[in-house]
Amino acid sequence: MLLFAILFFTAYSVASYFSVQHINPGYKNWVGVIAVISFFFRLRVFDEVKDLQLDNINHPGRVLQSGRISLKQLFLLSAVVSIAEPIWSYWCGPTTLICWVVALSYSILMRYEFFISSFLKPRLFLYACTHMLIMPLIMLWVWSAYNHDLFHPSLYLLGALSLFGGFCFEIARKIHSPDAERPMVDSYSKSIGYYTSIACVLLFLLAGIAVQCYLLYSIQSRLWAYLIIGLLYLFTCIIYAIVAKQPQEKKIRVAELFVSLFMLISYVSVIIEIQLKS
Repeated sequence: MLLFAILFFTAYSVASYFSVQHINPGYKNWVGVIAVISFFFRLRVFDEVKDLQLDNINHPGRVLQSGRISLKQLFLLSAVVSIAEPIWSYWCGPTTLICWVVALSYSILMRYEFFISSFLKPRLFLYACTHMLIMPLIMLWVWSAYNHDLFHPSLYLLGALSLFGGFCFEIARKIHSPDAERPMVDSYSKSIGYYTSIACVLLFLLAGIAVQCYLLYSIQSRLWAYLIIGLLYLFTCIIYAIVAKQPQEKKIRVAELFVSLFMLISYVSVIIEIQLKS
């Protein structure tokens, strides 16, 4: 939830920075944070429904599978918090409302796996490509609330940053050591190969760094932000080099942690720089 709140404030900060109109931060922002968290929560509930049968077998200890919460309770909770989405979107104007409807419609297509589930399921990387496109749409939704220029280059940079970050996280969390692979659990290390999946994470991270640097340059960021992102990438490369030679599940999870940290720091650095300039 913290990451989703940070994602919101990143889009808000950049959109406001390049907006020609004066933005007054206030209660609207916090309703927007709830709306974005709600959107991602509903995506999570959708995934729980789609993966229910497999998770019952592979992850019996999870809160849903163990009966500590029910799907009905998840649906109810999602419905309650989802009220914030149309309210906030309407509050921000017709453009934001339209962008929310677009993002919502795409998420519903994701829920039903674009009605080609049998084609997508065996193709894990293609499956991820179709689902990760929701990230730029969410960025567009938040941006539209604070900046009416939907063709501004920084909007596309935000979309690309969220897309590459999402890909990195998605692939990193589904890489396993050979002895930790399970027959009925999908993984990129099984689908496209152990070394290929590691290479993909590092390449997507590198692409994210390129976008991040360009975005930092556009807001005239100082040197510290570039250095932190560069150091994080260096440490991530080192730990993935280690797990490439010595595939150990514990070390792979540490590498995943660094990927998550990269996403977090990349967003936070933009927020800090813009706030220091305001």
